Amino acid sequence: GNDVKALQVFLNNNGFIIAVKGPGSKGKETTLFGRGTYNALIKFQRKYAKEILVPSKLTKPTGYFGPASRKKVKEVVRATK
Repeated sequence: GNDVKALQVFLNNNGFIIAVKGPGSKGKETTLFGRGTYNALIKFQRKYAKEILVPSKLTKPTGYFGPASRKKVKEVVRATK
């Protein structure tokens, strides 16, 4: 839904590219959580592993947009305003 589109916009605007062209690319974000969104989220989680993964005792990104990932997105958004 629209929450996925907002996530894609965030990821694309912060260097975690969903797609280079076509659906999911910057300006053409979609409401579908597909492979591109999953892979971009993995990259985001890897970059912020200390804040997202370590507190949950995870060693690898999950691609799940859970509470720790949501919190970090909010922090990044606040820091860029």
